[in-house]
Amino acid sequence: MIARDRHCRFPGCHQPPAACHPHHLVPRSQGGPTSLTNMLLLCSFHHLIAVHRWGWGIVLHPDGTTAATSPDGQRTLHSHGPPARAA
Repeated sequence: MIARDRHCRFPGCHQPPAACHPHHLVPRSQGGPTSLTNMLLLCSFHHLIAVHRWGWGIVLHPDGTTAATSPDGQRTLHSHGPPARAA
């Protein structure tokens, strides 16, 4: 996950992996697997506060971009591309 994501995947955030938690896109409680395709890195703030406390949703698209949607569905933030690969 660190090799793929490189930083927090919440659009606009670039906190390093050391500041991040693995997040299940489909929660384990809803049958989501612990697999690379169902997980991404989120920094502590975006994981614990934005997603779990405030209710923002986050999606990982097949092209590696992400989108985060506010709880009321009125705002959607998009990443501008997948994270850069290591040299």
